[in-house]
Amino acid sequence: MQFTLIQQNDTHGCLEMHNELFWNADGPILKKAGGFSRISQYVKNLKKDKENVLFFDGGDLFHGTLPLVASEGEAILPILAKMNLDGFVPGNWDYAYGKKQLRHLTESLPFPALSCNVADDDTQEGFLKPYVIKELNGIKIGVIGLTYPYVDITMPPDFSTGLSFTKGVEEVRQSVEALKGQVDAIVLLSHMGLPLDVKLVSLVDGIDIVLSGHSHDRITTPIIENGAYIVQAGSSSSFLGRLDVEVENGEISNVHYELIEMDETFEEDEEIKGLVDEVLARYRKERSAVIGETETVLHRMTLEEAPMDKLITDAYLAAFGSSAAFSHGWRYGYPIAAGPLTLYDLHTIIPTNPELFTLDLTGQELLDALEHNLEQVYSSDPFEQKGGYVLRSSGLKMTFKPYNPKGHRIQSLQIAGEGFQPDKIYRVAGGGSQSFKKHEAKKNYQGVHAIDVIQKFLQEKGPYKLKDGADVVSV
Repeated sequence: MQFTLIQQNDTHGCLEMHNELFWNADGPILKKAGGFSRISQYVKNLKKDKENVLFFDGGDLFHGTLPLVASEGEAILPILAKMNLDGFVPGNWDYAYGKKQLRHLTESLPFPALSCNVADDDTQEGFLKPYVIKELNGIKIGVIGLTYPYVDITMPPDFSTGLSFTKGVEEVRQSVEALKGQVDAIVLLSHMGLPLDVKLVSLVDGIDIVLSGHSHDRITTPIIENGAYIVQAGSSSSFLGRLDVEVENGEISNVHYELIEMDETFEEDEEIKGLVDEVLARYRKERSAVIGETETVLHRMTLEEAPMDKLITDAYLAAFGSSAAFSHGWRYGYPIAAGPLTLYDLHTIIPTNPELFTLDLTGQELLDALEHNLEQVYSSDPFEQKGGYVLRSSGLKMTFKPYNPKGHRIQSLQIAGEGFQPDKIYRVAGGGSQSFKKHEAKKNYQGVHAIDVIQKFLQEKGPYKLKDGADVVSV
C-alpha cells in the first residue's frame, strides 16, 4: 500500500509569487518563488494522477500580510475553499484575532482544523478535534494536530484569552493510543517547531511521520527519531514538502521525500489566481504607493541580526532618541529586493503595526531581558526554546556564547556607545506588547505606530542602507 503526503506550512499570507532568499557559495541571492495558484495546481494535478494523496497545512495560515490582517483572516477563506486541503493545525499567529474569530475561521473551512493540546476555558474541553482518520483506497491514516504550546507565554495576551495550552506530550500519547489498531499509519501535524517536535517524538512511541511547522526549516532529508520521519517545508508558500510512503504489514517499508521549490516553472491554477488577484486588487493603493527606497536587500533569514529588522529598529531609534531600540525576532515576511518600497511592503515587514513605547530600564534589567531572550532561542532543552530569532536591536553591541548555561551567555555589552552599567537607567524604544512583556506596566506608549514611524524615517533619511559590520555576534 502506498500514500503521499503534501505539506505547506507558515505561508503567512504570501498569496502570490514573490522574492525568496536562497544561499549559494557567494552568499544570499533572490529568486522568484511561491504563490497559492502554483501550489493549488500542483496538488490538483497530483490528486488527479495518483491515488491516496493528502494535503495538509501546518499553521500560520491566517496572518502575515495586509489583506489577511486587515480582514482578520477572512480574505483567504474563498481561496482555501478551493485548495483541496485535507487538514490544518493552527500556528501561533492564527490566534492573533482572538478565540472567537479563530473559531469562526476554522468553522468556515471545508477541511478539519486539528489540535489536541489547546482547551477552551469556558467548556474545559478541547478547542478543536484532537485527530482525524483519513480513509483512502485500501489504507487509513490517523492525523493528530499539535498547535504551538506557548501562545500564552510568547504572544500578546489577547491571542490566548479564554484558551489554555500544553506541550501536548500526554495528549499526543493518548491520541496515538486511541488510533492504534484503527489506522495503518499515524501522522503528527505540528506547529511546535522542529527542535520541539524531535524531542516530543523521542518521548512518545507510535508516531510514524511528523509534518513539522513554525520554525521555517527547509528540510531536504527527513530526520528520523524514535522511528518517526520528521520533515518541514520552509515558509511563505515558497515550498511544498512531498512524502511518498509505502506500508507493508502495518509498517512503513519505504519513504521518499522531496522539498519542492515552487518556482516559475510550475503552472498556475487559473481559478485560484483569479481569487488571489481579487484579494490583492482591494489594496491597489497601498501596492502602488512608493514611500521610500532601500539599497539593501531586506530579509529575516539570519539568526542574530537581519536587515529587515535593522530598518525597523533604526527607525525607532531615530524617532525617540533613546539609548537603544528593539523589535521582536520574528521569522515571517518574504524578502524585499533593493529598490523602491511601497506601503504594502511596510505592512509585509511589520503587519502587526504595533503602537510604539519607550521604557526606562536599569542596566541589570536590560541585561536580564537579553539573557532571557537568548535562553528562549538557544536553550539546551528544546521545550524551553520559545522565541523566534535573537531580539533585534539598534544602539546596542553585544557578543555572546549561544551554548553557555542559562543566564551566562552575554560576554560583552555596549549601549549607546558606552560600556554597560548595571545601575544606570537606559531608555529603550520598542513596539507592542510582545516585547519586554515582563515590564508592560512601565511602558510609556507614544500614540504612534510602527509603519508611520518607518515611513517618516525613510522619507527624512533617504534610501536605507545597512551599515557595514555586525552589532550582535556569537563568539
